[in-house]
Amino acid sequence: MDFNYTAIFLIGMIPLLVGIIWYRRGNIILKSIGSTSVFFGTRPFSFKQVIIIYFFSLILVFAFMNVVIHQMGFYELFFTDIMKGSDSAQQIVDEFLAVYGDKHRHAGHGFFHGVINAFCFVLPLLVFYGFLDSKSIKETLFHFGYWLITCALVCTCIAEFV
Repeated sequence: MDFNYTAIFLIGMIPLLVGIIWYRRGNIILKSIGSTSVFFGTRPFSFKQVIIIYFFSLILVFAFMNVVIHQMGFYELFFTDIMKGSDSAQQIVDEFLAVYGDKHRHAGHGFFHGVINAFCFVLPLLVFYGFLDSKSIKETLFHFGYWLITCALVCTCIAEFV
């Protein structure tokens, strides 16, 4: 399977950009709900922090690729045989991808998976963390809003461009 690596590295910037927009505006919202948390304060991020955040954003993109691009699961069934040089396994994969290679590779499908992932994976973790850290439900939902938008955008772009 061929991937658009330029798109992967650009999609990795989405969590950074959404975070800057969401949490810059969010400081006002968080103060209005009585939270003492402040994000993206007056001091800018160092280059090292941006690189670390970007690295973890790329990990997020690669994790979502396995969920959004269903053809990867089929390809992984035959990957070991292909690496061993099996021509029949390569032929099966090539025939399958010739017919179904672009199935479900559109923005709507990626958006759907992004929203589902946000509700199934992110929301339970945020609620669990919120209970442990005595955060209000409004603050937890505020953070969930960031992740919902981020997951939806990342998965939409993966399905459309990768």
